[in-house]
Amino acid sequence: MDASAYPRTTSYLRRLPAGLLSHPHCESKASLYREALRNLPRKLDLDGLDPLLADYVRDPLPMSSWVPEVVNTALYLAIADQIFGDDEKFLTWVSDFSQRVFEAPMYRVLMAVASPERLAAGGERRWNNFHTGVDYGLKVVERGTHSRFSFPPYLYDSLALRATLKAIEAAYRASGARGATSELIAIGPTTAEFRIIWYPERPAR
Repeated sequence: MDASAYPRTTSYLRRLPAGLLSHPHCESKASLYREALRNLPRKLDLDGLDPLLADYVRDPLPMSSWVPEVVNTALYLAIADQIFGDDEKFLTWVSDFSQRVFEAPMYRVLMAVASPERLAAGGERRWNNFHTGVDYGLKVVERGTHSRFSFPPYLYDSLALRATLKAIEAAYRASGARGATSELIAIGPTTAEFRIIWYPERPAR
């Protein structure tokens, strides 16, 4: 991989024990990276990209297939490197396309009868529908949720986690908490803590 063209992706892979082959028991649904590719402002240029990642882009797996979480994360970081270059622009794009996904017909009916409280009640189960090998602990607190991810060493980096939180934030917005915001509180090699505030406009009691 071209390190100068993909600094975020290269830095992420260097911390892993076996690069793209690390932590094979951690997987995510192919729909996550395929929706990202489908919503790009332009196609990824595969020149300089790791051949394994290029294969996933060139010949995408079925939406319901399982993909190594490391591959999914690396593809998102490659998008950040090549298409956006700027972390905040990348995160804004993740937020925008995630919102469009939840507004699509297949989700619209579900979200119409949802609420932030109901979404939180099933949050851990829904996470497990799309991810394996990552523990997601969630607790409802005043105005939102406080959560913790536990995962193998360096499975995620800060930018990848913030992108994940943008997708979770979009789900809560679609469930009725229109102004929901996310905050990454802490991140270590094997854990991350974050909160979602459903109604930031409401004062804390």
